[in-house]
Amino acid sequence: MTAVDERPAAASEIQGVGERVPRVNGPQLVTGRGAYLADHNVPGLHHVAICRSTISHARIRGIDTSEARQQPGVIAVVTEAELDAAGARKFNHMIEPPAQPLEWTILASDRVRFVGEPVAAVVARSRAEAEDAAETVVIDYEMMPAVVSTAEALLPGAPLLYPEWGTNEFLRLSGATPGFEDAMAAAPRRVTDRYESHRICGLPLEGHGAQGQWDRGTGRLTLLSSNQQPHQLRTVVAEVCGLDESKVRVISPDMGGGFGNKQHFTREECLVGMLALITEVPVRWSQDRTEALTASVHSRAQLHEVEAGFDHTGRILALRARIVSDLGNPVLYFSGAGPGLVAAGCISGGYAIDNVSWELSCVATTTCPIGAYRGFGQPEAHLTTERVMDRIAAELGLDPVEVRRLNLTPDEVVRPWWGHGGARMDPGPLRSLLDRLVDEFDYPRWRAWREAARGEGRLVGLGFSTLVQGTTPTQNDVAGRFGSIEMASITVLPDGHIDVRVGTKSQGQAHETVFAQLAASALGMPLARVAVRDGDTDSLPFGMGTWGSRSAVMGGGAVMRAARQLRAKMQSIALRIGEPFPEVGAVSPSVFDRVASVAWWHPHLLGGDLEPGLTAQVVYTPGFTGPSPGGGYNHDETYGAHATAAAVEVDPVTGAVRIRDVVMVSDCGVVINPAAVEGQHQGGFTQGLGAALFEEVRYDDQGQPLASTLMDYLIPTANDAPRLRVVLRPTPSESEGGFRGVGEASIIAAPAVLASAVSDALSPLGVRITSSRLHAKELRAAIRRSGWRADPVAWAAAPEI
Repeated sequence: MTAVDERPAAASEIQGVGERVPRVNGPQLVTGRGAYLADHNVPGLHHVAICRSTISHARIRGIDTSEARQQPGVIAVVTEAELDAAGARKFNHMIEPPAQPLEWTILASDRVRFVGEPVAAVVARSRAEAEDAAETVVIDYEMMPAVVSTAEALLPGAPLLYPEWGTNEFLRLSGATPGFEDAMAAAPRRVTDRYESHRICGLPLEGHGAQGQWDRGTGRLTLLSSNQQPHQLRTVVAEVCGLDESKVRVISPDMGGGFGNKQHFTREECLVGMLALITEVPVRWSQDRTEALTASVHSRAQLHEVEAGFDHTGRILALRARIVSDLGNPVLYFSGAGPGLVAAGCISGGYAIDNVSWELSCVATTTCPIGAYRGFGQPEAHLTTERVMDRIAAELGLDPVEVRRLNLTPDEVVRPWWGHGGARMDPGPLRSLLDRLVDEFDYPRWRAWREAARGEGRLVGLGFSTLVQGTTPTQNDVAGRFGSIEMASITVLPDGHIDVRVGTKSQGQAHETVFAQLAASALGMPLARVAVRDGDTDSLPFGMGTWGSRSAVMGGGAVMRAARQLRAKMQSIALRIGEPFPEVGAVSPSVFDRVASVAWWHPHLLGGDLEPGLTAQVVYTPGFTGPSPGGGYNHDETYGAHATAAAVEVDPVTGAVRIRDVVMVSDCGVVINPAAVEGQHQGGFTQGLGAALFEEVRYDDQGQPLASTLMDYLIPTANDAPRLRVVLRPTPSESEGGFRGVGEASIIAAPAVLASAVSDALSPLGVRITSSRLHAKELRAAIRRSGWRADPVAWAAAPEI
């Protein structure tokens, strides 16, 4: 007989909260065994090609699809007329007045408003046949004037994208703290400035895509989609396709990144659903790189006009921000106005600025829709706030670190407190976080380096960012489909293995690992016993998906509560059958298995008061939501805090920026897996660096995109990405487990800290940085305008880049 090991599982086997655990699905993904959308081939699969507008603004006078219908392999060609006849419904925005009314169809029917807008679609046996046929569709346009910039769009008499509005302004809002004007008037000193965040694209490695299959027998549509929020997508597809939600199943398989771009519910996903209904064959649309760059989701395009009133010590007494947010053509579900709203709400960051005023204008232009990208409005606001801190330090001749320390909320202030926008602020101590950064960065050493390098004529600088990041947000008061709840289900199976199902959706954030760690830790079992599943609306009734750095707090909170419920029940069963089962910590595997077996196979041993089975399903909310002192409802957030410093050198001849050192001190609450947190920070900082140093989406005067391939849109390589030194300094939050969100912090900090450092480097030349655009070409031009010359003869002959 084989001896049974009655010992508890070793702590090293459990690998719970705080352990640096390798990703459980890492080998699967790096060896090419992941199953992405394009890997889900099924018999009879057909492909979709979309005919997109080549004009930025025009009326559609007619669409001739006759030749396309005759092409080899084609089984369907549709315009909006065919979709309407098949029962397709219009998209309606969730945001109510004062936003302008807005609804639109899957395919453009009467007018196009940006290059890349979908006008017709072809279904064929192969992608090549579908694309060839799409080339033969003839669209008759009546050209209309383009409106490419928000400045153009707001001019009197500007061409209107939606004439029924009487303006191109989609939304205007404003707010101010009581007594703001008096505080600004009383401020002894003031500065005004204008800061720009330029247009970029999130550009996940795998673009958007969807695959639909209609089952006539069950009357059910199954949609595979590379989307971050499968349950909400189910709602939208059901609405637009005219189906009950119970008749739609959405599956989000392995995803090659999302970054907020895939938080939106696109016209193309609903198009695929309708084409599956119409053709009754499996159909797939996979976005190519040109579609991703020109007809997907752009981000960041905001202009901030700022006025700050301050005293002789550098303390800000009043801050005013006027924000103009470019929405492109605002046909994204949910609204692209969201990042502007977030930017306005967090313009003061973690600083103790008592008097704040903001105005927000969201403007439609004849360009690709603007929407979510990692950070969602916070990078734009943070750039402005940190530039203001540096500007005040320069005006007063003070150390920028000391100006930040003076303005940060003091450590002794009782948490939580109420922010100017009514938010319930709960970050850990901020001034001591900045002190830790100064030590870890070795600020005195880098200051000495800067002085020595400047003595040699080099352009070197130091930059700082002190970020308080709102995470796990909700928009309960403006958009009911984005509430602050999450769902998880855990089942201990009869053999003692643990099945975890969550409503979040991983796109590379290591959810499969960290949720397994939480369940393993709570149940006292080795990590190898836990399997985590997500992205299937048939697995859970509901889930809010992954966005807003919410998954660890919301999904993790739900997993922990469900696991604790199960552990309590297993203790009760163990007591009933006379087995030892500790309240916390590791559990004997044999006892665990015995309890699981009894719960499912031997219910007669449970007595009348214990139900058979071991399943717990939890709907979790932190429970902070309630009226704020300023009116309205708190957004139920937790706040992370992150202080970052960078040392850079700018090549005056080329304008290229070299990062000599960068360090971030991060407080994201209780850390589940340090390796996952560090990976999130490293990846996010590289994305933020790419946005600042390389990337930009530009248009010409006619609204034609100038970046349609990766030959035009430059992204960073491994050689461009510095090693971000990450120091974890956790302060537990009030949420379940003490977690805080972390996924967006470094991409928010990166443009601000780089702008701070580059501005410091160029300050001896009198050059100030007022934009997130730190491209070599821009910096070289600014250096030339300053009059700097290395070799006047050679420099004068050098061509412009």
